[in-house]
Amino acid sequence: MVGLRGEGVLGMPLAEALAALAGNTIVAAATTDAWEAARRKFARLLGRGDAKKAQLADTRLEETRQQLASASGQELEKVQADLGRAWRVRLADLLEEDPGLEAELRAVAEEVRAQLPAAVVSAVDHAVAAGRDVNISASQGGLAAGAIHGDVHAGPTRPGQVSS
Repeated sequence: MVGLRGEGVLGMPLAEALAALAGNTIVAAATTDAWEAARRKFARLLGRGDAKKAQLADTRLEETRQQLASASGQELEKVQADLGRAWRVRLADLLEEDPGLEAELRAVAEEVRAQLPAAVVSAVDHAVAAGRDVNISASQGGLAAGAIHGDVHAGPTRPGQVSS
């Protein structure tokens, strides 16, 4: 097992990669039916046995949900990115203060992610994720690149066609 000082996603330290994944999970869950359970689990983890810290975390989590619920379109994308970064910083700080929480944070994030609808897509840091097409292009001597890490499932290529 790689320790907190190991390499995680895109060469970032493992603790930061885990914090980014968990932060994006919070943002992805905030507007789903999985939110109440997710909020309780993350608030308990962030509180670390201290009722006041847990209440503060619960308040911040609820503010996250409210900010996401009140945004739409391109504003929603910006709010999601901003909140994902804010939670990544909070969770990275938490892991720096208490590296022993790594396994619990990973477990909570994985449990919440398993409860999210299949259509919910999230990405970490400089990654791109989409529930539909992604087009990568470059012009005027630019460079375009893409990488796939994880499972890929191709859908039908034409309406009504079943992929094999």
